[in-house]
Amino acid sequence: MTLIPSIGLMLAMALAGAPGDGGKPAAAPGWRFVLAGAGDPFDHAPFRALALRREKPEDLLEKVTYRGEPTRRRYGQIRFGSAASIRVTVVLDETASGVVDLYVDADRNRRIDDRDRVAAAPAAPGERVWRLPLDVAIVDRDVTTRVPRAMVFRRGAGRRMLGYASAGYLEGTVTLAGPTGAPRRIASRRVDGDGNGLLADSQDRLWLDRNGDGRFDAASEQFLFANVLELGDTRYAVRSDELGRRLGLEAIAGTGSLRLAWKPAAGGDGDGDGGRAGTSVRCELRATAFGRDGSAYSLNNTEPTIVPTGEYRLGTVMVSLDDPAGGRPWSFVFSDSGGKGDPRWYRVEKDATIAIDPVGRLEFEVDPGNIAENPPRPGEELKLQPLIYTGDGLVIVVAYRGSPAAPAAQEDLALSLALHGGISLGDQVLARARSGFR
Repeated sequence: MTLIPSIGLMLAMALAGAPGDGGKPAAAPGWRFVLAGAGDPFDHAPFRALALRREKPEDLLEKVTYRGEPTRRRYGQIRFGSAASIRVTVVLDETASGVVDLYVDADRNRRIDDRDRVAAAPAAPGERVWRLPLDVAIVDRDVTTRVPRAMVFRRGAGRRMLGYASAGYLEGTVTLAGPTGAPRRIASRRVDGDGNGLLADSQDRLWLDRNGDGRFDAASEQFLFANVLELGDTRYAVRSDELGRRLGLEAIAGTGSLRLAWKPAAGGDGDGDGGRAGTSVRCELRATAFGRDGSAYSLNNTEPTIVPTGEYRLGTVMVSLDDPAGGRPWSFVFSDSGGKGDPRWYRVEKDATIAIDPVGRLEFEVDPGNIAENPPRPGEELKLQPLIYTGDGLVIVVAYRGSPAAPAAQEDLALSLALHGGISLGDQVLARARSGFR
């Protein structure tokens, strides 16, 4: 049994007038993806550490003869796209003499073969660098859309870490105007800072050529992506879809706030810290809220997030809980795509703060498929799909152990299920199964 829900993506019309070389308007409209050369300031985002393990993922097939030794082989996984997209497996294989090969399952078929070996790129002495095309996978129910992008991997001279980073950037133009000033189009670039292929997260970078000189100054024209951006004396609402195909900066007439406030159980304090009576379990909350126009906004823990006035719904929710036994944290991700019921919208008025319980009352259900129309015969396999929903109808798509600081690199868990017979069968276990997450 496999859970196959997904995160939704709402796209809007792309902006026209993308800048070409030197910041001059290009003939082709919309935003375009650009791969800069090695050494260029926009070659890639800062590297992030990819956790590697000795054990290979359970569902990974290997049809390759490695050159290295099994004791030196390590495995990692990256989710490059929406929360329900299939993970990209990475294998680092090393020989006793120090020769290192990198294999990347770029087509996401959960299989490593000779075609997945990545050719090494020129690098500084002692380093190993690999570059390859890698699509961002956006899953919307049963449809997966792939958008061409690229990735860079680097193993440093210390050989203790494998780094990964999104390569290249999106470039286009955006209209900028104050409350009384004349609007003007300026060149813009966007960089995926957290390595998940999306461009509306709090660690992603937004570059704005505010003075129109055709260059981007790192000190005055680089910004972390935020819902509200202050430029001079004006505050702008930043409106963007997750893929970065749309970007709007609107002078703000009014703002309010969204705040996460989880009430985990009766007796909890409702402040989202996971507090239960008599316990001190720490809880970390993250969520993505979508406006009516599809703009994405990141919510973190219980801090109020300033947003333009309007209506919002939750698109994804992540809950991370400390392990009372002292092990790695437990993390769970829920998505609206594949969820049930109509979305719940929260209205944000000017200067008001809306507290949202991102989890609410959890519901466990089992989807029997078309068992009513085609009942199974004795001896046939019965397929059931377990589903866990939040109070807003978001369905669980990911569960993993470890730190949520690197959301693109996740180790997934699985749900163990047992089917018991009734009293007449002595309550014996009839079947067992594991339900994994994509």
